[in-house]
Amino acid sequence: MPRILLVDDDKDILDIIRLDLEDDPANAVDTTSTAAEAITKVTRTPYDVIIADWRMPGMNGTDLIRKLRSDGCASFIILYTGYSLSSDIRTTLDCGADHYLHRGGNPDLEFAELHRLIKFVAGKKA
Repeated sequence: MPRILLVDDDKDILDIIRLDLEDDPANAVDTTSTAAEAITKVTRTPYDVIIADWRMPGMNGTDLIRKLRSDGCASFIILYTGYSLSSDIRTTLDCGADHYLHRGGNPDLEFAELHRLIKFVAGKKA
């Protein structure tokens, strides 16, 4: 059962993604709306996958990823954001994210890609 942490300051987006991921009963999904709480949750619970937004108040997604990686977090991290400049993508991958996924296109395709990535990670751990 893959353990997933969703991090996004937009509670509506957080709920939409959570509900979609919970359609697969194999997924155990936790959520938080702040990077600070995400750090606390990760220190208490080993997550297979972390899906984070980029632009959040306080600590943004890339700073969150840098902090998690510096603390030894080995989770597969996806930055799922509406920002899509090539420099943004490079920044995302350079900060330690495993995957960048652009948000704002076709939600069905985006969610299918999230499910595919989660299954990929779960398969590697099996």
